[in-house]
Amino acid sequence: MGHRHQHDHASLSPWRISPPFLLSAGFLVLIIAGTLLLKLPIAAKSPLPWSDALFAATSAVTVTGLVVTPTGLTFSVLGEVVILVLMQVGGLGLMTFAVLAFLSLGGRINGRPSLVANRAGNETHPQDVLRTAKAVVKLALTLEGIALVPLALVWVPEHGWVQGLWWALFHSVSAFNNAGFTLSPDSLMAYAGNPVINTVIPALYISGGVGFIVISGLLGYRPGRRLDINVKVVLAGTLVLSLAGTVMIYLLESENPATLARLPDLVDRLWASWLQATTPRTAGFNSLDIAALTQETSLVLILLMFVGAGANGTGSGIKVATLFVLLAATWTYIRRRRVPTLFSHVIDTTTLLKALSVTVMAVIGIFMGTLALSISEDADLLTVAFEATSALGTVGLSRGLTPELSGWGQAIIMTMMFVGRVCPLMVAHMVGSAFDASQKDELQIG
Repeated sequence: MGHRHQHDHASLSPWRISPPFLLSAGFLVLIIAGTLLLKLPIAAKSPLPWSDALFAATSAVTVTGLVVTPTGLTFSVLGEVVILVLMQVGGLGLMTFAVLAFLSLGGRINGRPSLVANRAGNETHPQDVLRTAKAVVKLALTLEGIALVPLALVWVPEHGWVQGLWWALFHSVSAFNNAGFTLSPDSLMAYAGNPVINTVIPALYISGGVGFIVISGLLGYRPGRRLDINVKVVLAGTLVLSLAGTVMIYLLESENPATLARLPDLVDRLWASWLQATTPRTAGFNSLDIAALTQETSLVLILLMFVGAGANGTGSGIKVATLFVLLAATWTYIRRRRVPTLFSHVIDTTTLLKALSVTVMAVIGIFMGTLALSISEDADLLTVAFEATSALGTVGLSRGLTPELSGWGQAIIMTMMFVGRVCPLMVAHMVGSAFDASQKDELQIG
């Protein structure tokens, strides 16, 4: 009886916080603080409406990248610094929460000691948060620092030392956190054939997208040791989706005079196809005019935005592992087998429930968002569905509707960005918490 009383008392301790509550509350506080800072007269080049400041802060914290006004033309250096900080804190906060959820449910990272101890009630102690956040921040700053050098070699000759280094830093942070914010009004269209931009930027957002668990698993890998199932699925899925997307975009856009056909040679077209195929997962940069893409290509991008990135990364969407779990389960049903497997790994009921929960909620969210935008905005269905998927997947690609949004439309998009950022991990955490999570190599969904 005494032990039970002590446990209940510990559970009510103010120093133990529910991870879903921590994530949601933290993002809301960041959005409010960011809005107040961006509304300061010295943060913008001209007076900024409260709605625009709120939209920019929400987009930055949720690392989406949708903007109602071009970032570089709207904000002063101070405003750009605020956006950079919001992107970094928002992206790394999400990654920290993802790692905490993974470890608190019994997971382990190959090649690393456990960063967090399992606790009753799936609660998180501040020491666990700090320890995990330190490891995540160290990884992020290392990768962003490495990328700073080649990006500076591109932008310093164009803009001078101060502005060139600032551009390199801003885009490095934006890319790793899958935010998609740029200081150029046309995103990366001016660099469609630049090999440095088209390798460094994707390397950053793919690294941030696959997440801390996958990167740590790769760094800790030794010959003869089995790769973790999460590492295998995310890497294989990322490779397949990236290559398939690149081929499809090239084939669908090669004759489009407004996109690929405007580029001078085959190499430039391949670079542009590569970046445009990888950025929907969920970085939001573009080197092609999104509004000028064919309907077929737009549908391909909607699918890629819906899938998103890795479960423990800075991206959103239903996640790569979710897609492959559902495909494996479907293939098992077609073959009339009883137990679905992926890379010879049995997919348990908990993982299937997570995958189904996240996917169904995403479909409902996109449908509701598309319906709401169809009512509030004067735009065709493809454009509305594209914008809704981009917002819920926190991607940041736009067919031109976001800058023209009504007040209600802005409210709908902001709500979808917030929901798309916090809900997949919250659902995965809650479903996983309801089951025995003692299996150490469980596939991570959401």
